[in-house]
Amino acid sequence: MKDSNNDRNKLVVELKPCSRCGNPFMIKKGRADETDELICDNCIQLEKRKRELQMTVFDEVIEVENKMEESIKEMKDQLTMTKGQFNKQFFLDKIKNRANALKKSIDLIEKIEETNDEKYIDEYKNLFHKLKKDNLF
Repeated sequence: MKDSNNDRNKLVVELKPCSRCGNPFMIKKGRADETDELICDNCIQLEKRKRELQMTVFDEVIEVENKMEESIKEMKDQLTMTKGQFNKQFFLDKIKNRANALKKSIDLIEKIEETNDEKYIDEYKNLFHKLKKDNLF
């Protein structure tokens, strides 16, 4: 005679492919019928890490953009106050460079929000380091 208690205590699992990456993973039998999209733990952790990374990058982006806007305003104020003392073209070029950098960073942020692509995040980090190096903010 079979031990019915033993059958009830057995965990019956099956291999199912992840809907995102396609890698097989173990799932409790019958659970696969409950949901349309099966996502493995690796994909869940990857998505969580992406969100954390984006939040960190966006905080830095906002900080840099605010600093750049402030510096552009300061330069404009300084330009109007000291027209006779400094070369006007020098300041206009600096303002133009900062405005272009700000525009590029905004474009990259929009691309990051639309696509969640790591290459745009890396591109923004490189832009941030270049701006820091060139003292544009």
